[in-house]
Amino acid sequence: MKIIGIIAEYNPFHNGHAYQIQKAKEQSGADCVIVAMSGNYVQRGMPAVTDKFTRSSMALSCGADLVFELPTLWSVSSAEYFAKAGTALLDALGCVDTISFGCETPDLSLFTTLADILANEPHAYSKALAARLKQGYSFPAAREAALRSYAAQQNIRIAEEDIAAILGSPNNILALEYIKALRRSHSSMRPLPILRSGSGYHDTELNGRFCSAAAIRKTLADPSASKQALRSCIPARTADILFSPHTQPVTEQDFSEMLYYKLLAALPNGFSEYADSSPHLSNRIANALTEFTDYKSFCERLKTKEVTYTRISRLLLHILLDLKQSDVSVGVQNGYIPYLRLLGLRRASAELLSEIKKHTQLPLITKPSAYAPSKNSPAALFFGQDVFASNLYYGVLALKTGFRQKNEMQRELAVVP
Repeated sequence: MKIIGIIAEYNPFHNGHAYQIQKAKEQSGADCVIVAMSGNYVQRGMPAVTDKFTRSSMALSCGADLVFELPTLWSVSSAEYFAKAGTALLDALGCVDTISFGCETPDLSLFTTLADILANEPHAYSKALAARLKQGYSFPAAREAALRSYAAQQNIRIAEEDIAAILGSPNNILALEYIKALRRSHSSMRPLPILRSGSGYHDTELNGRFCSAAAIRKTLADPSASKQALRSCIPARTADILFSPHTQPVTEQDFSEMLYYKLLAALPNGFSEYADSSPHLSNRIANALTEFTDYKSFCERLKTKEVTYTRISRLLLHILLDLKQSDVSVGVQNGYIPYLRLLGLRRASAELLSEIKKHTQLPLITKPSAYAPSKNSPAALFFGQDVFASNLYYGVLALKTGFRQKNEMQRELAVVP
């Protein structure tokens, strides 16, 4: 049995995601697809537009066989940690042959060349990177300049525009991080890039059959926009869910009041201990807090030329969810993934689940109320974070919709025929 793994957010699931699953299966000859998916929060530092079980159902209805949850700490981390944790989860299953990812530059040799430099961090590259950072470059700009410098010094035949193309696209950056993670962990999983079709990652307009998730989220959040225009760029199952009268898209703005409360409560001790923070950023937050009006505008207020909006948004979410730098250290030291949390499956995939149980050495969680990790263990830390973060999400959803929501322990697996 050939099995392909995909690391995703599906925020929400759209035609481009269905296309990737189809092409990945065709090109790899895989029999099954397993997805490692972000839970109720995503990498850009915001809540997912719909909850994790709903998004799992969308994916399972369009070609996925099993969906596992990426722990909250990693799903809201930088591309590097997101990729390391995602590949670690797929590796821990013990049966995934290939990892597939979408990108705008499907040249595997180009990705591999750059990934090897970043994974090995040769002295000349590290020296060039440190010099650019000292000059005040943002990290992305410093990394690109250092790679160009190193390639020129070592006579590596790679065009500057190719380096810019790889590092200028979020999907390409993630693809690079996936390959780098595979290299560093000496994984046997093979990388399989799939060329994305249609709109770019940042496009916010609906354009034909393949639109970006950003464009879909923008349309969903706009009360005056015609939702029917979305039907051409999302699968029927996704449309059924998103257009249901019971579905209310969740945004970071829905967390504004509780974020302000958390910032105010944490102010006396500062914010340096939170993941992705620094003394400088802690001071910026403290000095700007009197200007807080809502989540988005506060991110805009705090961003600088050196610190992107996305990093600020992630940091604020880390503070809200109480995710610390020390938690990251614990996770890294213990292999990133302490358990396998199943979110959903196709009924026909029961055999695949049995295969995973034979090969994995990690606990497999299908019913969270029955899981009892050892006290003070990394598993207990991560599980507590996941439960808290999800219950916060469901609480916000209850406030927004006026309808009671099941908590994390009451939720059931997403199961499709």
